[in-house]
Amino acid sequence: MNRLSRLGRKDPASEADCNSLFRRQIDEAAAVAPFANLAYMASLVVILTYTVPPGRQTLRWLGGALIFLVLANSIRVWIPLRWRQSKHTPRYDYVGLLVEVIVVATLDVALFALLFHDMDVFRDLVLIATMAGIMGAGTVTFSSLRSVSLTWIYIHGLGVFTVLIVHAEPHFRVLAIQLCIYMFALTVGAVYLSASFQRRCLAEFQAESERQTVALLLDGFEGGSRDWLWECDTNGRFSHTSARLAEVAGMTVDELQQLTFGQLLTRLQIASSPEGRAAAAQMIDKLESSAPFRDTVVPVHVDGRRRWWSLSGNPRVLESGVILGWRGVGSDITERYVHEQEILRLAATDSLTGLPNRRAFGVALEEAINSRAPDKQVLVGILDLDNFKSVNDTLGHPIGDQLLLEVTKRLRKVVGSDMCSRMGGDEFGLIVCTSSRDDPGVIFDRYLEVLHEPFFVEGNRIEVRATIGYSSAPEDSTDADGLVMLADLALYEAKSTGRNRVGKFSPLLRARASARATALHELDRGIEEGQFDLHYQPQVDTQTGEVVAFEALLRWNHPSRGLIGPSQFISVAEETGMIIPLGAQAMAMATAAAAGWPIGIGVSVNVSPVQLVSREFGAMVKKALTDSGLAPHLLQLEITETGVVDDRAIRDLYKLRELGVTVALDDFGTGYSSFATLQRLPIDVLKIDRMLVTDSDDPKMSVVKSIVELAAALGMKSLAEGVETIEQFRRVQWVGCDLVQGYHISKALTAERVDVYLAATDTETGRSVHPLTWL
Repeated sequence: MNRLSRLGRKDPASEADCNSLFRRQIDEAAAVAPFANLAYMASLVVILTYTVPPGRQTLRWLGGALIFLVLANSIRVWIPLRWRQSKHTPRYDYVGLLVEVIVVATLDVALFALLFHDMDVFRDLVLIATMAGIMGAGTVTFSSLRSVSLTWIYIHGLGVFTVLIVHAEPHFRVLAIQLCIYMFALTVGAVYLSASFQRRCLAEFQAESERQTVALLLDGFEGGSRDWLWECDTNGRFSHTSARLAEVAGMTVDELQQLTFGQLLTRLQIASSPEGRAAAAQMIDKLESSAPFRDTVVPVHVDGRRRWWSLSGNPRVLESGVILGWRGVGSDITERYVHEQEILRLAATDSLTGLPNRRAFGVALEEAINSRAPDKQVLVGILDLDNFKSVNDTLGHPIGDQLLLEVTKRLRKVVGSDMCSRMGGDEFGLIVCTSSRDDPGVIFDRYLEVLHEPFFVEGNRIEVRATIGYSSAPEDSTDADGLVMLADLALYEAKSTGRNRVGKFSPLLRARASARATALHELDRGIEEGQFDLHYQPQVDTQTGEVVAFEALLRWNHPSRGLIGPSQFISVAEETGMIIPLGAQAMAMATAAAAGWPIGIGVSVNVSPVQLVSREFGAMVKKALTDSGLAPHLLQLEITETGVVDDRAIRDLYKLRELGVTVALDDFGTGYSSFATLQRLPIDVLKIDRMLVTDSDDPKMSVVKSIVELAAALGMKSLAEGVETIEQFRRVQWVGCDLVQGYHISKALTAERVDVYLAATDTETGRSVHPLTWL
């Protein structure tokens, strides 16, 4: 049986295939045997009738009876084999067949030998031709079993060859040679037919095995919880009706057989949603172009519930290019799809408020701009809560989060068809699609008005105000990112000019932003190249007229724009952190200049809140004093009342004060300073804001007087800023203010002009005294 491993396929045949093939070989012989036996019996009758001489009737009857008994026995064996009723093993049937072939072939040769050459030459030729036919017929009959077929050929061939070769007549020798050639041809034919039969059988076995494997896989596939197969012809009629498909579609197999693929989807209401219509259009396009489609997600309705299917399909195409239909797979992906959509929703949703987040805001804005009608405008608003940081600082972040939730509830009341998203922190984004004739200011005022009523969060009454900056498409830009940036500029401007209002973007804001960007770009170079100078404004004792100090005021000597005041670059320097090196440079220049002034005259240097909270601030001041040699008590640091909230900064101020450095609180009277704040900080001088000094009405001067008295009570000095007239000077002098500075005394002076100024005010006593203080 090992020979079977080389036939029909590359892989060795399994033992089961070998057994099946052996059984098939025997059954094939059994199928042909009845017809072969009839032909064989007819040939024997011809031989016994025609070739046996008349005087040898006994041989004729004995030979015929013997052959008949053999044939009868063969029929007895072949009938159960032919009708698959054999109770024996294939090996037993094979041995029986081989024995019978040997017996019959031997008897045929014996009969041929007894009859040959006892007759005339014509009967010998008939006998030889009959034997040749019997050999050929038997070869074909037993071709499925090569060993049996070859046994039949060689017993007959060798027997007849022996009979022919023993006779001396030359023509018999020629017939013997021809017989050998005939035997060779039959041998080749037997081998070929047997091998061909075996290859065909093994190929059938393999195909059947593969078919069963595929059937099992398909049964297992459709036996799963969500998947099924579908197949339809060119008309869309189902050619493979899947029980699983009928089940998930909520119908019977009979109902499914009556529908086409398109009718099934229509029945499942695929076109009842925009995404369903889009999926249907995609599949129709693929079907019409005979292109495959894969993992097309379609929404369907089954038994009143919405489900999600994933469909894939490929055209069934013949080698000639003719399309027979479509075949594909489907799967119910409802649970997975819903889970994925939830993940996408969470990715586009702010976790605190439940509003769309910045990412979703950008996507929605792009869609709004692209779908805008010619007579419509898209407004982009950025809403920022004005005093939210103070809520977090004073009440804590949990209260701040609750407040944001309450703010969100208020905004939802007016959002309508607009889109409101949380951009981050206390900033909200608004997208409004409206007519080009509508007033954007009126639209956005609704969002401010809804916040006017106070909020109550865990027993805390909180007043919330907001500022909105907005831009519009197509007037300002048609780029989504550009619109947000322009709205941010409008917001920044609105906050800087009053807050609690709606600010519109204008080209002027873009120009300012451009200038700001330019300043940012040039600021670093200016610091590196030393383009900054200090101007000094004197501070005078109101009672003696003595110049006690100069306030150092920073100026930028820009190479192309000329002299630039601090209002145009300090805020940029603070935002970028460049105020740290710039402030250190200004401190070094101020202390170096003051070191060369007359004894007793100090310098006051403004300190940014950003500088104050930096870790290097204290070390920077000490280094400037060391490098310049200026006595610490001649250096005064000016801070703002809103600039010191960091404990480390306060500790640094106290350490510097221990060295002798004094501290002045700038712009006092315009902020939120309290008596506790003044006690907490190491303040030596209170600087009264110019807004209280320039207005000469009595109420304002009463405030100035109160500040002067407060400073005296706390052991501090008071200094009035912005004194521009003699009248203002006399009023602040009358209320007891200690020091004064302003245009009435002197404008800010360059470092060179300071020496001239001091020389002009020098008295015979050697003290610098301003003469106008005595007017």
